[in-house]
Amino acid sequence: MGTCNCDYAPTVIVPGIGQSKVDLVDEKGNRIKSAWPLDLKGEDLMGGLKGPLLKTMTFRRDMGLSDKLAEIVRKAAQPIAGTDEGDPVSRLRVVSYPYSVAECNEEEKRYIYKMVPLENLAEIIGEDHLYFYAYHSFGSVYDNAAGLDEFIQTVKTSTGHDKVNLIPVSLGGALATAYLDAYGDKGDVAKVLYFVAALNGSQIAGDVLSRNLLTDDVQPLLREIAGSNAKELSSILKMMPKGVPEKVVESLLDAVLDTVIIKSTMMWAIVPCQLYEGLRDKYLLDKRYDVLRAKTDRYHKAHENLKEMIDNLRQKGVGFYSICGYGKKFPPFVKSCHMSSDGTIDVFSTSLGAYCAPLGETLPEDYVQKNTYCKDSAHNHISPDRTVDASSGFLPETTWYFLDQVHDDVAFNDIALELAKKILTDPEFDSVFADPRFPQFNNARNIRKIKYDLLPKAKAADRSKLFPGQLAVLDGALTRADAMFENTLAVDSSEVAEVETALREAVELITSDAAQ
Repeated sequence: MGTCNCDYAPTVIVPGIGQSKVDLVDEKGNRIKSAWPLDLKGEDLMGGLKGPLLKTMTFRRDMGLSDKLAEIVRKAAQPIAGTDEGDPVSRLRVVSYPYSVAECNEEEKRYIYKMVPLENLAEIIGEDHLYFYAYHSFGSVYDNAAGLDEFIQTVKTSTGHDKVNLIPVSLGGALATAYLDAYGDKGDVAKVLYFVAALNGSQIAGDVLSRNLLTDDVQPLLREIAGSNAKELSSILKMMPKGVPEKVVESLLDAVLDTVIIKSTMMWAIVPCQLYEGLRDKYLLDKRYDVLRAKTDRYHKAHENLKEMIDNLRQKGVGFYSICGYGKKFPPFVKSCHMSSDGTIDVFSTSLGAYCAPLGETLPEDYVQKNTYCKDSAHNHISPDRTVDASSGFLPETTWYFLDQVHDDVAFNDIALELAKKILTDPEFDSVFADPRFPQFNNARNIRKIKYDLLPKAKAADRSKLFPGQLAVLDGALTRADAMFENTLAVDSSEVAEVETALREAVELITSDAAQ
């Protein structure tokens, strides 16, 4: 066992649905191909459609196009398909990282930081205290929870700490619920920081399983199913006779639901609690699903009791925190378009119950905050734009909200990442009122272009070859960038745009012929 006398508990990232890779392997463990992300090649997709596509265009009705497309998708999704009991059909191996980030090779380290860029946290706690738990996103939620428990034991042994911090991201929030249900009483967790986490599923999952969808614009839905092939496929469907695109989408949805979704307890874990029983009865009442239904019922019970679980653990000293996005619409194929969300998960879920005005509206002028969970009448938990009442969320004192935050882009919100570091490393930072630099409500910020493109180019300049005027422009741009990073109060996107412009102009200037 390792020993460590530092003040920082090791942190385990529990990533989202697109952040763990899974391989299909043979009986000897040799890799065959990627199971997740899906290995759906454009040439296979479009090549297989040529015959039925030509017939459909000729006869102006569906001549096997929808069936052929569904067949191709079923085949591509087969590696992650489940049995009627909810177990994987295929022999799979998760691409895992059973060691700290410090022990990762450069490729592994780049991948982890690309998924969840917590370099700033690692600078404080050390990369030897940062871990990434990879799992099968379409597997068994309680098997994954057991794997997380084993992983935590490894982390404790390796670091010498008796507790860890957890950062459940997106789908990782659902997995964390199963973990807390099965293993929360072991006392292995110091803090849980939910990061745009699915704590009450996602209304998208509810609408998809309910078939509560809009098909006027099929490309967003196709993007969820066909990935990078969606644009080309959507273009083809736009040329199809009336009724064909809708039939194709229905067939694709059937293929994905039947092959993967309804046989995956991880996917059932992102069904909103209030919709679960109706959808379970719609899909899982057949006797062949008895085992699967028992598994999903177990999770649903934990889901219903999540607030009670959190409350019990807080009384034992476990800290719970959440970072949410709000003010964005769901994709246009989702009928629940009135709900405030980060584009993927509704804020009602990520905040565990915060009341939000419908998108495009504000709380009534005479609205008084509910104080469902905040009992201090002096606290103001109403968002500045009067669209969110955080007092009705289960963690009103420890939940932060970012307006216009896109779900996947939270990885490029440097303020949210700095906030995460603050929560996990500063024992005095214990509420939304602890530091005015990190208010409960803030605006989203996306520094992707700056961090990964412009800033590296600017910093890589050979200063010895630059003229004084060029140095002045470069240093001015870098100073402007530093000032932006120091400012944790985002008003809108204008500050990022100004820094991008300054850096771009500096880079263009130092790479011009005059600089050579």
